[in-house]
Amino acid sequence: MRLNPYSGSNNPAYFMPYNGYVGIPGASNINFSLLNTSFIYKNFIKLNDDGTPEKFTPNKFVNSLHPTSNWFNTNLNMELLGFGFRVKKCFFSFNYRLKMDQQFRYSRDLFGFLLQGNLAQDKEGNYIYKSATLEIEPNITVYQEMSLGFQTQIFDWLYIGARPKILFGLANINPKLSATINTDPEDYTIFGTHNVDINVASIIPFYKKDADGNISLNSDALSDIGNDIPGLVKSCFSKNLGFAIDLGAVYRLNQQVRFSASVTDLGFIRWKGKGALLNIASNPNANSFKFEGFNEDQITNLINNGIDFNLDTIFNVVSNNFSLNELNSYSTMLTSKVMLDGYFDLTPSNRFILQFKGYIMGKNFLPQFTVAYNGSFFRVFDIVLSYSMMRNSFANLGVGLGIRIGPLHLYAGTDNILAAVNVLNATKINVTTGLLINFPVTAKVKEPELKSLFKKREGTEEAAPVAEKEPKVKEPKQPKEPKVKEPKQPKEPKVKEPKQPKEPKVKEPKQPKEKQAKETTGSAE
Repeated sequence: MRLNPYSGSNNPAYFMPYNGYVGIPGASNINFSLLNTSFIYKNFIKLNDDGTPEKFTPNKFVNSLHPTSNWFNTNLNMELLGFGFRVKKCFFSFNYRLKMDQQFRYSRDLFGFLLQGNLAQDKEGNYIYKSATLEIEPNITVYQEMSLGFQTQIFDWLYIGARPKILFGLANINPKLSATINTDPEDYTIFGTHNVDINVASIIPFYKKDADGNISLNSDALSDIGNDIPGLVKSCFSKNLGFAIDLGAVYRLNQQVRFSASVTDLGFIRWKGKGALLNIASNPNANSFKFEGFNEDQITNLINNGIDFNLDTIFNVVSNNFSLNELNSYSTMLTSKVMLDGYFDLTPSNRFILQFKGYIMGKNFLPQFTVAYNGSFFRVFDIVLSYSMMRNSFANLGVGLGIRIGPLHLYAGTDNILAAVNVLNATKINVTTGLLINFPVTAKVKEPELKSLFKKREGTEEAAPVAEKEPKVKEPKQPKEPKVKEPKQPKEPKVKEPKQPKEPKVKEPKQPKEKQAKETTGSAE
């Protein structure tokens, strides 16, 4: 799911289309996976036409096993705290996780001897398991992980990323067990030699040593675990330190095609602590055994009393038959993963993926190939469909769904949906789920535009395939005629007319006022 911030778990260089995210503590990212390469129901039970069991087929089961590398692995990955934020072209993230990694490798002879014994013969009368060689490596590691992720854009076509991690080991069982077993054809006595080398580590001092150097179980320390919570928390972060790193790069060939490469969980844990590290090993002078069966008294006691599996009994049995050695320190490697991916974006919302993933488990390498489709619809739904195959496992159909409602982002997915209806024959189970908050609500951070294989249709944002274009022939440019400027006509000089002299004003003489003759009026009679 390319719009899911946790898609960067497989490659720290993966482009983040958000300015930030915050995971819901304890629920933001939970992953459980199971790998079972050989122990498959249909290989040792023959079914009738109606699906009911018909008979047990031990030979078919044993023949389906790999001579040395058969795996039954489980992994639990739970994020307790996680968030990320963008600073310009860089994206930073912080994660605090609790992890459990369990691997169980076994050889074919483990079940070959148990089901067929040493005296099984082939068609020519030869013993198949004349000397059975058993190899068992059940490795379990529980640890905490704090990581700081960094992703940046070097060029428009190149992203790089790194995620250094500090590891805090909580518990580890790292055994290497092997045995050579034979059966006497006369009295069926089982005899052979064993080579046991087991390292055990914990944050709790689970054993103690007396003045004579004898090692015994520290029952008091185990029973007082809940009485010293501050001391227990301190031990969780102060002992058994380790370091790991994730590295990745993404190369964009153009707007639609890109390639990526990454390596994750490349690191180790250094286990140390007084009274918390113990080595259980075979005594070179007493590593042979002989089993002639149970006598009547032993069988009666077993039926009446059963088997006592408390810690004291187990520790006493181990100490009486093996050499116990105090350790100062030892190291274990993580299960590293290598990934190569190719992406093709048919449209901005539809992506096709081709992936190679390899698991490095000690000296063993387990490859996996995946083809997937990722589609985003209405800015709400994110859908993934996938098909994966690995050794002895060719029917792994995966499906994933992400839903974004406002800032909330809920997602869930599995690599093998068929396991839900056929658990007993499933060789691979992987389930992931989580809840987080994205900001901004929609993916507003866009990648730089590169040269595209497609062109946009008018009036739509979707891209359409480009039809083959006829080569354009450029017409030669006609030379431009030079512009001739017309000469400016000289302006005629303005001639000012001479001012006419003003005529002098002649004042007319004032006429004397005539005296009015006073008429003397009289009466004419």
